[in-house]
Amino acid sequence: MTQNSVQDLANTTENAANTAQNAANTAQNAANSAQNAANTAQNAANTARDLAQRTVGEVVAEDYRRAAVFERYGIDFCCGGNRSVGDACEASGVVYDDVARALDEADAAPAAASDVRSWPLNELADHIVAVHHRYVRESLPPLLAFSEKVARVHGERHAELLEIQGLVSELAEELTRHMEAEENMLFPRVAEMAGMARAGQQPGEGRPAGAATPALAAPLDMLEDDHEHAGDMVHRIRSLSGDFTPPEDGCTTYRAFYAELAEFESDLHRHVHLENNVLFPGLRALVEAQA
Repeated sequence: MTQNSVQDLANTTENAANTAQNAANTAQNAANSAQNAANTAQNAANTARDLAQRTVGEVVAEDYRRAAVFERYGIDFCCGGNRSVGDACEASGVVYDDVARALDEADAAPAAASDVRSWPLNELADHIVAVHHRYVRESLPPLLAFSEKVARVHGERHAELLEIQGLVSELAEELTRHMEAEENMLFPRVAEMAGMARAGQQPGEGRPAGAATPALAAPLDMLEDDHEHAGDMVHRIRSLSGDFTPPEDGCTTYRAFYAELAEFESDLHRHVHLENNVLFPGLRALVEAQA
């Protein structure tokens, strides 16, 4: 065998070895890709399972844009915020996968306002007063006027308007009392406790000798009960009004009234969510930390 033949045989053997190694590498890459795909699928399944088990209030508190998704699917994220996403979907008769997909789309949208969970509690309370309490106070007078006029003009043909008028009146009285209680008793205490936390003080420091530190558990429970009652009334109004849908013979005032009610409900949901799922839990945690 000539020297060239020996070299050609060596080259052929080396090429065969390289080809075999490349085939092995390709097979390994394919196996890695398959494993990565399986891991991705498992992660997606875990994420979906985690979401289904988390509470609605927690999910909204994490990203406020998600509130619109739950609103669209008729899922209560304020008073009913302690229910798991999976249970809430089942109770509302909606498909969980549709809600999860809509939440993913909301998360992919441009970033919204900052995470309210990171706000100091006194600033969150100030925001609630400046935005939501102000909205309620500005909205109630026209709602009361609309409810009276529409019930008077159309109540004979649409008897549900009489009950709606009574509910709007009761809701106005309850929310007014509720907001005054928060602004005169709870929110000043929030500001005081937030200041104490910043200064590293303990409850009672700086108070006159013998003065008691006001308990907060009972007032918070009472305010949450108020929220639930208000939510029940708004839910009843929605049911009576056919999801705020005016009849064909409804006048302009009738239609404006139902449109205002729908907007009022939407704001109330966000208002109660901020208190039930963000402010009150934060306040309870602060009380425990200072105990």
